[in-house]
Amino acid sequence: MTVSSFEAKSKTQTVDSYVLGLASGLNAANSALVANKSTPLFCLPPFLKLSTANYKEIIALGIKDTTTNKPERQSLEIEPILLKKLIELYPCGYN
Repeated sequence: MTVSSFEAKSKTQTVDSYVLGLASGLNAANSALVANKSTPLFCLPPFLKLSTANYKEIIALGIKDTTTNKPERQSLEIEPILLKKLIELYPCGYN
């Protein structure tokens, strides 16, 4: 999903479902890394349960942090933006 689609439709159930699926996929990948004794991508604090609204806020922060100019930023994908921001916000070794 592009930044422009995310921003234009952010209040729809479709975007909520997409973001929830994206977050679930990233969490599943992270759990698989831990299960295989590999370094996880990010480490959420124990007992932290992020909601769809939280993930959407993290994506919005990641979009805001992008150094790409506005026209080019609209064509960026939100998937790597969310992953990068989760890694930044929840680094491993500090929880």
